[in-house]
Amino acid sequence: MRALTLLVLVAVASMLVVGCGPKKEELPPLEPAAAEAPAPVAVPGAGAGKTPVAVETMPPPPVARPRPLTPVKVPAETTPPAPADAAAGQSYVMKAGDTLYTLAKRFYGNGNLWTRIFDANKDKIKDPSHIPIGTTLTIPPK
Repeated sequence: MRALTLLVLVAVASMLVVGCGPKKEELPPLEPAAAEAPAPVAVPGAGAGKTPVAVETMPPPPVARPRPLTPVKVPAETTPPAPADAAAGQSYVMKAGDTLYTLAKRFYGNGNLWTRIFDANKDKIKDPSHIPIGTTLTIPPK
């Protein structure tokens, strides 16, 4: 059954392709007509008695020009700000979303060292899980 269906589909498809093609009368001629031949052009240096030569002029092919290279800007490496006085540490003003963990991760590279910041600021921090925005903390050296 499948073979018969496939055979019918192939037959219908081939009829469509043949039926939609151009008719023999519609095919263009293989050789150009005499009226379409280029008109002869006089060549400089051709004197009297010489027959002019037909010259076909074509535009030159397009030249591929490479696009100029644009310099690539490589971002400079950013380092965390170094404390002004390593013994005294540095100051930081709490912003929205800051926690002792994120501060320790930013300044020490390890969020588990948040207790160092807490111990240095016990006079300003009552609850380490809730520090008001705008509180100035001292970040001790690592």
